[in-house]
Amino acid sequence: MIDKELSQKILTLGVSKTTYGGMAAVLVSYEKCFEKMRFIPTWRLGNRAVKAWYAFQAIVRCFLLLLLDKRIKILHIHGAANASMYRKGVFIKMGKRFGKKVILHQHAADFIEFFRESNDKPQIIKIINLCDKLIVLSQSYKEYFSNIGILKEKICVLNNIVFPPKEKWKKEKDGKLHLLYLGEVGYRKGIYDLLNVLNANKEYFEDKIVLRIGGNIAEGDINGFIAEHDLSSFVKYEGWVSGTKKTECLEWADVYILPSYNEGLPIAILEAMSYSHPVISTDVGGIPEILHSNENGVLIKPGNEEQIKEALVFFVENPEKISEYGKNAYQTVQPFFPENVFSELEKIYKELLV
Repeated sequence: MIDKELSQKILTLGVSKTTYGGMAAVLVSYEKCFEKMRFIPTWRLGNRAVKAWYAFQAIVRCFLLLLLDKRIKILHIHGAANASMYRKGVFIKMGKRFGKKVILHQHAADFIEFFRESNDKPQIIKIINLCDKLIVLSQSYKEYFSNIGILKEKICVLNNIVFPPKEKWKKEKDGKLHLLYLGEVGYRKGIYDLLNVLNANKEYFEDKIVLRIGGNIAEGDINGFIAEHDLSSFVKYEGWVSGTKKTECLEWADVYILPSYNEGLPIAILEAMSYSHPVISTDVGGIPEILHSNENGVLIKPGNEEQIKEALVFFVENPEKISEYGKNAYQTVQPFFPENVFSELEKIYKELLV
């Protein structure tokens, strides 16, 4: 818990907590662990007018608070890639002009692609180096940012936060592998690769696996794909899931899968591990730092449908490994529990306040 004495010195900026996605989930978690968190939403999913309004009101509110409230010492800015990077640059510069310490907390799974394709690389590096601290989600991202020109002494790794389940539950057995996908429904996340595998091997999987998919649709027609390929007998799209529905899905699952093409360190994987579920996912971003084949899940290559098939068959044919790997997954995720993460965050804040 970040107590009131410290939290009143911190102004947090990021996406609206009602928005879909990992960053919003992080901010919701932070609100639970800050005593009276001071927060300004800078972006919300919507049309151009909605996005423009959120950016405008955030700039005005931030300016007035920094001008009038002398208690604020630190801006903790949660950011991503693309347009988010440039929006957050406005607040970084504002914070420094008011003489505040500034933290940029980088959540973007696609920052590497964004930076590689950008024509403004020197400007992006300059903006980030204005910050007093750059928080990243994994050691691999720390090395990446150091290699592109961010001052190494500014970069620190802070784990994403996940709350373990409050109680144990009894799972009904039906003899099938309960497979769960939670995340944005789009090509980048590899969900259609998974569906291709199930469709190509339907005769084998249809009476051995039940797949539930939860998440907002970003690309493609998930319901159309399921109907067109006659997968509805063992594949179900749940739509966006949160709250008790999300808990029910996690309690129902045996194995979590995320065959994504790029990631930071997904909250969804950490949540699945906290429920003692083994994970099938790709060797991108910070995932290989916590996911190890033959220990707590199966690590695969992005886009490799044969490896997806092999991983699914492994758990179908070796159900005893689900419990073994699940226990290991729970041990892996303990450093991401609130008491450990906020102890580290408190150290970062206090270091900047000295």
